[in-house]
Amino acid sequence: MINKRHFGKRTADLRRRLGLSQAELAEKLGVSAQAVSKWETAAALPDVELLLELSKLYGVSVNELLEGNGLLARMASRPFREKEGIACFVPDATAPDIVQWERDMRTEGWITRNWHDAWGQPGGWADSKYGRNVIGERGRPSDLRIGRKIAEHGGVILDIGSGPGGGYMPFILQADPSAQIIVSDLSRTVVEEWKHLLNQELDSPFLYCAALDFCDIPFKSCTVDVIADHGGIINCIGDQSTALRECYRVLKPGGVLVSLNGFVTKEALAALPEYAQQALWKDYPYIFNDLYEDTVLAGFRKIDSMVTDTWTTDEDDSGIAEFARGLGVTLQFTEYVRFCEK
Repeated sequence: MINKRHFGKRTADLRRRLGLSQAELAEKLGVSAQAVSKWETAAALPDVELLLELSKLYGVSVNELLEGNGLLARMASRPFREKEGIACFVPDATAPDIVQWERDMRTEGWITRNWHDAWGQPGGWADSKYGRNVIGERGRPSDLRIGRKIAEHGGVILDIGSGPGGGYMPFILQADPSAQIIVSDLSRTVVEEWKHLLNQELDSPFLYCAALDFCDIPFKSCTVDVIADHGGIINCIGDQSTALRECYRVLKPGGVLVSLNGFVTKEALAALPEYAQQALWKDYPYIFNDLYEDTVLAGFRKIDSMVTDTWTTDEDDSGIAEFARGLGVTLQFTEYVRFCEK
């Protein structure tokens, strides 16, 4: 069934991207400006001949104009299943150790709370029995700045490892509600929860949802304008260098990987007792890698890094924070955002 409201939003956005007014578009098509206004306000749909003209003018298929489901199909390098508007590139089965995590995420409302915190709205973590997300609150101004930069770049934006926090997606949307974003995660449950919330909050025809493994991105080469990574690569289930190579492959020339990561510096490690150093190297070796060399080896040549914050495991309740507390030590992480151009 065609969603007239989505069709109206989609055609209005495409018109604006061409720099045309409603009157100018009407003149090109030989119709009245009132007719164009009716299409864009969901009062009517154009006839078949006019749909074909719009398709040629905007450079998209009639199917995409009407239903908006052509982007992922054009980009995909392999077949995928579509379920309730979500493109599934990974098996349905969830690993046993993830099932409880997904259940907690749903029952405790992680995604809704993170969304409200990102927008500075009531209903976030501070209004729950779990308490404030101190690190998230402190990072919000930086996330908003980065979100604006990504939105200004524009094009197709792939948010990888969106997770319950949503990656950079909520911050990009605050800068540009019509941004073309693919929300993705290895967990289909995460993607389903985001799809449900975004349908309620924004009802945007420019948001896409995909369950995928970003160590094996299922898109053709040179199809993405920006990849937004809010800590996904450093915490990926898989090989980080493979993930970086995949990011490089799918980016268009001139495309940008914007990657937020945190690591423990050599100086911070040296300040810990020897037993703690050995235990951390054994169980969490990746926290000492800033991924710069891996990023260069992936192919990126123009790399700009910016330190945004420092934080400690005393402020966090993650797995690594619990491990550090079990060792009786506090880890300090240096957080940075890296802009990597292809």
